[in-house]
Amino acid sequence: MRRSTLVRGVAGLGALVCLGALPFWLSEPSPSAATVQASESSHRLPLFRWRVGEAHTFHLVWDDLTRVALPMPAQDAKAQELEGVLHLDGELMLQALETRATGTRLRLTLRRLARHEATLSGQALLPDAAALQAHLPDTASAWLELDARGALQAVRFSEAEPPLFRQFAQTLAAELFPSELRDAASWTATESTQTGEVESTFAFEPGDTSRLTRRRTRYQSLRAAGAATVAKQELGSLTTFDRDAEGRLVAISQDEVLDALGTDGRVLLSKRLRLRLTYQSREMQPLPPLDEQKWVIRTPSQIAFELDPETAALRGQADGMTVDELLETLEDASGPEAIAGLDVFARRAIAALTLEPKRCQELARLFLKPGTKPGMRELMLDLLVGAGHPQAQATLRTLLLSTEAREHAGAYVMMVQRAGFLTKPEPETGVMINGLLERARAEHDVPVERATSYALGVWSSHLNPDSAEARAAVRTLETAVAQAPGDEARAHALRAMGGTRAERLMDVVPPHLRAESPDVRAAAADALRAAPQELATRLLLDALGTEKDRGVQRALLDALNTRPLDASALEQLRAWVVAGGLAPGEEPALLAVAAQHLEGGTPVFQMLQALAVRPDLQAPTRARVMALMAQVGAQLGG
Repeated sequence: MRRSTLVRGVAGLGALVCLGALPFWLSEPSPSAATVQASESSHRLPLFRWRVGEAHTFHLVWDDLTRVALPMPAQDAKAQELEGVLHLDGELMLQALETRATGTRLRLTLRRLARHEATLSGQALLPDAAALQAHLPDTASAWLELDARGALQAVRFSEAEPPLFRQFAQTLAAELFPSELRDAASWTATESTQTGEVESTFAFEPGDTSRLTRRRTRYQSLRAAGAATVAKQELGSLTTFDRDAEGRLVAISQDEVLDALGTDGRVLLSKRLRLRLTYQSREMQPLPPLDEQKWVIRTPSQIAFELDPETAALRGQADGMTVDELLETLEDASGPEAIAGLDVFARRAIAALTLEPKRCQELARLFLKPGTKPGMRELMLDLLVGAGHPQAQATLRTLLLSTEAREHAGAYVMMVQRAGFLTKPEPETGVMINGLLERARAEHDVPVERATSYALGVWSSHLNPDSAEARAAVRTLETAVAQAPGDEARAHALRAMGGTRAERLMDVVPPHLRAESPDVRAAAADALRAAPQELATRLLLDALGTEKDRGVQRALLDALNTRPLDASALEQLRAWVVAGGLAPGEEPALLAVAAQHLEGGTPVFQMLQALAVRPDLQAPTRARVMALMAQVGAQLGG
């Protein structure tokens, strides 16, 4: 009960901080913002200048006191209010991930919060370090999308970011970055914030463009007031944005006092905000992996009032799409390539199917329709896997077992593998996969046998490893490794077993790291990627020490890149590189490992030094080596 109260409280605080608003936006920034050309900006714009990879650390002080009057059930009922108090004191970091003619992408993180007081109607919501780590972890990040002038267009998150972090980051972004900037000495604009729509006046200091001021003059609407009429509001608000001679952000200071009264003179909303952002330091840091994505997109201009963060996220992701609309789109399309913005369509469609689970079965009509192209059938299965709930899985099983699914053998192999991508698989799905595997073996259908083996391995990785189903899957795949009739079959069986992530991998896979066949050795390296034991890292490093084949070296390095490497492991890797063990042409695979361990110090620096002196190194690779050396050298103080 205590846990559930805390969860509700955190959701309430988020709603209060945002005044009941959780914005969600699932389309790209508006064309008008995207087409702003850098040439339009004079010395005034962009508001701040950024260098890719450079991380700026600021001291953040955020004090917020908000009181919201609750609706009274009867005219003579006693007035009640909801009070939220927030005090945060720590570091905010902004790192430029990308700059282009149309704008900039920044990465925002919160860390080292020495003060984290948050109360909702007297209840402490971040009472200790554990609560802080759960709701505002150092690892959480948001991407801020700015247009060419430096105005905020959208905030991006991944599904992994906690709801409270998303709300805090969204609120901070809306306060720290104006949503409309003009190349003028002064201008007025209407800004959309979590508090409401507000009229603002902007002005650069006369004769000094290093400071921009913003004065909010009147809220046109207040989200927390709901349907109540705001008869009077008293607002005092001043924000200053300061930059240095090179255009870098130096400080932001904001003070705002707001009292909104109803027709009966009662206070509907009272808000006291103090926000300070002060520059501390800057340094070059590694950029996030290229495959990192932030699919949850919000913009201050579109607000969805939603107290349930999960439902709000789904509605925001759907962005108005209904199941009827997605069915119509699928029926009209000649193939996936005919659907404009396929990735955006897929995300919206998955959300729509998640919101209306009972309607997943309606996809069956289109899937089973004669003449439906294989690509469209694969897309429909992708949507069901993305939804992933019991109704979606039931429809997925029905379609995979249908005669129509087997009309195109090559496509069917791809379809079967979809079953392994379910993150919360049902037991019935495992029964189906096992049935398909047995049938493929009986019919000597090698492609389908391999596809179902891969699906079985990944499917079992989402189960309790001690469950009977998980143990049975591991035994099945282990038997396939032992009974493989040749090197090709054994390589596939090893990779399929690797998908289980089971402890049993350490008993089965290591001998194959010394196999005669390079394909089998590479498959063994792939299989040990996710082995839970730390010993797997040592085995991969030992195998790398004697491996001469380029392809196997690449597989070993790729596997090591997915595992934590301590100082001893980095030293072993350094010795191998310095001794000339790395095959020519495989430098990018090693650089991928080094980039994940720039904090490794001297061993990593010496690895990069050994690469830098290679005579046949291609120019782009050499440039990457030198850039990483500079980052490690800066950390070493050299």
